Amino acid sequence: VMLSESQERMILVVPPNGVNSVRKVFEKWEVACLEIGVVTGDSEAVVVDAAQPVASVPIRHLSNPPRYRLKGSPSADYAERQRLSLADVPVPGSPPERVLLELLASANIASREPVFRQYDHQVQTNTVLGPGGDAAVLRLKGTGKAIALSIDGNGRYCYLDPYQGGQIAVAEVCRNLSCSGAEPLALTDCLNFGDPGRPEIYHQLEWCVRGMGHACRSLDVPVVSGNVSLYNESTGQAIFPTPVIGGLGVIEDVTRCVGSAFTGEGMVVALLGGHIDRPRASDLAGSEYLRVIHDAVAGRPVIGIEYEKRLQALCRRAIGQGLVSSAHDCSDGGLAVALCECCIQGGVGFSSQTNWPKRWDVALFGERQSRIVISFPESSWDDLAELAAGSGVGLRRLGTTGGARLRLGQLLDLPMDEVAGAWKHGLEKAV
Repeated sequence: VMLSESQERMILVVPPNGVNSVRKVFEKWEVACLEIGVVTGDSEAVVVDAAQPVASVPIRHLSNPPRYRLKGSPSADYAERQRLSLADVPVPGSPPERVLLELLASANIASREPVFRQYDHQVQTNTVLGPGGDAAVLRLKGTGKAIALSIDGNGRYCYLDPYQGGQIAVAEVCRNLSCSGAEPLALTDCLNFGDPGRPEIYHQLEWCVRGMGHACRSLDVPVVSGNVSLYNESTGQAIFPTPVIGGLGVIEDVTRCVGSAFTGEGMVVALLGGHIDRPRASDLAGSEYLRVIHDAVAGRPVIGIEYEKRLQALCRRAIGQGLVSSAHDCSDGGLAVALCECCIQGGVGFSSQTNWPKRWDVALFGERQSRIVISFPESSWDDLAELAAGSGVGLRRLGTTGGARLRLGQLLDLPMDEVAGAWKHGLEKAV
């Protein structure tokens, strides 16, 4: 009983006056709950079976075991794979429409509906926002509150720069929560790496955790649980270092939460944070565009975590004040993919008269961090502009929802049926 590795068991340490309350929760969910012992002030861990002592171990042997510290160092090609300039990435010969459709159908971007439609996500009728958006939202019955849940991770970023990648993993899951209107409250993680006995893998693990820690402290959200999966290798080749982060947030007023879908025609669409007219090589670092179109994983992703903090706070504030109708973070596939996802989920088109730069591929598909696509009625513009200016966060008008086509100025024009088809069926075709 004490040494077996049976699954689905957890230990809770509960104050004596809280035991009955905990037991009632377990009884409600028909889960076994058994008191197994008490915390003492002794220096021994004692196990008793039917009043017969069977083990007694000094605590110091359990709390201060022998330790070893590995030393990590970057791989020989670490600096080389971070080198990337815009001159290294030619503008595609294919028209923007073809590039966009190819990205929407890629396995990392396409809709996950073939997976989540197999499960009943309306159990107990608490679901306010279901799967498919940035975060799922569940009401807390008997209160006006709700919780938001999200999960995220990108191994390419951590492969290129584990410190920046670790920060981005935390920032993105918190951004997903903030896009629903939730204040990030707690994180859990699953750290997936290769053999840490190899110096280059230990370097990835150490600096990824350092990056995650820095982001958690900056965003003031703790990691409350997690696990580690190491030695993930095949024929001597390790997987990309991939911290998968799960996040939970709280929404004080469930009626104020928003989803990622555009809510109807005639809504103003704007970009919170970032730019589209100042292309940088770092925007393409580790991007899905670079992988799919140019068959490359290169560059050095970057994030300004303090700017990220202001962006998320602004988004939550705007949602809480009822100024915003939808919010969706820019991540895999960049701005163009984010706009498509908002359109597809909302069943509405979008038109923009924005002048796109010469490097339209970077503007459309670059994955610059700290950006959120929002939609709102025209009456909210002045209030949003004031909030953004006070927060030191950029706000740029992109266009208006409506119609049955996706139009990005003179650059791109596609029927929404074709856009939706590529995104909805991409995963099924990939597998």
